Amino acid sequence: RVPMVRGLRAPAAAARRHGAAAGAAAVKAPAPPVASTLPVPTFSEVKFKKEDVEQVMLELPEFNFYEMKEDSPNPYKGTTMDRSILISPPQPSLVAPKLEFSKLENGLKVASIDKQGLTASLGLFVSAGSRFETVANLGVSNMVSMMAYRSTAHLSHLRTVKTLEQLGANSTATCIAGREETSYQVSVLREFVPLVVPLMIGNVLFPRLLPWEVKDASKQVKVERAALAGDADAMVNEMLHKAAYFNNTLGQSPVASERSLAYFNQDTIRSYLMDHFAPERMVLVGVNVAHSELAKWAMRSFVDYNAIPLKDREAAKAVYMGGDLRNDVNSPFCHAALGLESVPWGQAELAPVSLLRTILGAGSANSKGISSDSISRLQKQIIEQNPYVESCAAFNTSYSDGGLFGVYGVSQAAKSGDMAISMAKTLKSLTTVSADELAIAKAALKVKMFRDSDDDLKLMKDLGQQLLLTGTYGSASDFAKMIDAVTPAQLTAAATKLLSSKLTFVAHGDNTALPHYSAIEAALK
Repeated sequence: RVPMVRGLRAPAAAARRHGAAAGAAAVKAPAPPVASTLPVPTFSEVKFKKEDVEQVMLELPEFNFYEMKEDSPNPYKGTTMDRSILISPPQPSLVAPKLEFSKLENGLKVASIDKQGLTASLGLFVSAGSRFETVANLGVSNMVSMMAYRSTAHLSHLRTVKTLEQLGANSTATCIAGREETSYQVSVLREFVPLVVPLMIGNVLFPRLLPWEVKDASKQVKVERAALAGDADAMVNEMLHKAAYFNNTLGQSPVASERSLAYFNQDTIRSYLMDHFAPERMVLVGVNVAHSELAKWAMRSFVDYNAIPLKDREAAKAVYMGGDLRNDVNSPFCHAALGLESVPWGQAELAPVSLLRTILGAGSANSKGISSDSISRLQKQIIEQNPYVESCAAFNTSYSDGGLFGVYGVSQAAKSGDMAISMAKTLKSLTTVSADELAIAKAALKVKMFRDSDDDLKLMKDLGQQLLLTGTYGSASDFAKMIDAVTPAQLTAAATKLLSSKLTFVAHGDNTALPHYSAIEAALK
């Protein structure tokens, strides 16, 4: 199993900290970033207008909120796969997919691309995550996600759940609070988009936050903390951010802790919504949906209500600190990661850094693929040379003003020290890349990006995050041009800059054989 830590377009017993508490004064001042040339989309304005309610209702698809199903013989029994069961099969619309952008009067951005698929993927992205929390409300963004799809001014919790069930979307309706954004996502048959858009927007426009629902949701805190503790990959990712951005912005966990239970209440959640959930900080994205329909139903969802007013907020800059954080637990394995300061979204250096991640690649003792044999240095230099290493993967995570680049590996506990030193040496070797290796990495990275753009959910998430974090959008074709333009000199410069940052080292599991932080740091020099 290859460990996965979130990357570009894509990887508590005794805790010991050594370097994480270093002061900000010890951090080197970064060189001025070079902005990328990604296109800034032009948004057409969508005016609010009052409409006749009866006429609006006529546009809704036929739908029964309450339907009792009785057992009946399957009318399609014996039908083979080569026969259509549709009475009136839809005729294909042979129109090339096109990205379209709009903005409501209140500032909410709407973006869509219609690939003519039968299932629409919808996402509502809000610029509100754990980095915007304070000491007084740590964990509140996670509380907001736990209260998603509950009672609103229009629908009770029960009716919301039953509606999603009737639409076949109960398993696809999710709300995830991250470090910089909170995203509401639903996948549904495209004809039901007019029903789902108001339901999604109701979560951010007029949630009721009923006391008994808040109390019920608070029980999820312990469940999610237990799930985090039981997932070594997620735990390492959490520790990486905590050590790298110690006690600031991106270092704050998006998962609430038990200390949050003391203020898990209506007032805390509502105050956070009022501070951050203005429509100017939102992006509504749809894939496989007509843009005119998406923009129209977004407008209708807001037109009769006063949205949350936009407030000024202090956007504290992410300060990379680096350091050492280890968590000893009873395990036959050691999960370790080496992290370095990476580039944020929207910077020209993102292309060479992504190529470096591709060159490192990923590998597993149990499986091999094209990336393992043709590209991955981690496969060749670590997995194939060390039978005690279970898996190893490179990662690159970019945010609006920071990022993390590095390697994550899993090995038998007794050999974890050797694995850590080997990972450091492999990172150090990135300053030297052959022309053939660069050409293969460019081809592999472009293939991955174009394949990801065919995945509706990945495309929806990528579109929403780029617009939210940078205000620009680069398609797979745009990034492919940037990748083709990368020179060996740019690759070397990017690797040198990464390696010049302070090391972040984290470990989870049996850490008894790991060397001191200084020994791992020395292997990078």
